[in-house]
Amino acid sequence: MVFMEAGILHYFHDINEFMKIMYALLKPNGKMICSDFHPFTKISDALHFGQPTMSYFSTEVFEAEMAHARFYEDEIRQQMPKFSYRKYNLSEIINSVIDNNFVIRRFDEHPSWVDDRVQGEFTVIADKKIIAY
Repeated sequence: MVFMEAGILHYFHDINEFMKIMYALLKPNGKMICSDFHPFTKISDALHFGQPTMSYFSTEVFEAEMAHARFYEDEIRQQMPKFSYRKYNLSEIINSVIDNNFVIRRFDEHPSWVDDRVQGEFTVIADKKIIAY
């Protein structure tokens, strides 16, 4: 099983390569569980992270501080390194799972913990498909 949680995908600038690695890590009939920030956060700071918003279809890589940096005092926060991010839209995420031979078993959207009227996170559960030649 591979398990990813709480915002990992945006650290990888090539989601297809990332999913290829996740697939390779699994044994036959293995399971991938990915729970991550919803792509809605590209157009709305729905989780109040203070990150820039952009077009939902943007492929821009941008620099910002880590999401948890806001919990530190300014003196410490200013010393933390910046990171580059690439936020994906929903079809990019789902298609990267499909294109890398996973079989999607479940996809769920979860409300933002700040405003339950909008999406904040999602979970996709997929199995490693056995390819017979």
